[in-house]
Amino acid sequence: MNRQDPVPDEALIEAVQEGDRNAAAWLYNRHVDRVHRICYRIVLDPSQVQDCVQEVWLKVFRKLGRFRCDKSFAAWLNSVTANTAIDYYRKWIRQRKHINSGGIHPGTAAADENPGNRQLDSALIQERIRDALETISVNQRTAFILRYYEDMTIAEIAQTLGCTEGAVRTHIRRSLLALRAKLAGKIDV
Repeated sequence: MNRQDPVPDEALIEAVQEGDRNAAAWLYNRHVDRVHRICYRIVLDPSQVQDCVQEVWLKVFRKLGRFRCDKSFAAWLNSVTANTAIDYYRKWIRQRKHINSGGIHPGTAAADENPGNRQLDSALIQERIRDALETISVNQRTAFILRYYEDMTIAEIAQTLGCTEGAVRTHIRRSLLALRAKLAGKIDV
């Protein structure tokens, strides 16, 4: 939550529960970037992210009437976002496998490498990391993303994913090992 926002999330939630559309828009605008980041990093396909984000917000506003303000809205939103993105990814990957049974992998466009161009190098590294993330399990990827991209604690990730802290540590450790193996030799450091 932005410290400079004059209205706390709890007040906005109460207003939304009473039917205030302006409060709903304000709540959405305050948190949409984080929801988008999490969805993007779990789904990994830019063409699918906006649909996933919309699905998250549909669920949030449908369930907001039952939300209790004694809980952290940000933690609850992270949980809804991560779980929705995982479900969306699994559904989308099943459809993609069905459609692309010929072995074509979308999202792996060739890039013109220019060693002197730092932006291109950075873009290539990001693409290789994204491709490597796509090869690990969705649970490992989600735990990795929440830890290293969203800077959440192990306890917060466990609460978000509904599993034990030990399971989160295992997912993160396995994701790091798998990513190291996938990226070995592909990125010159």
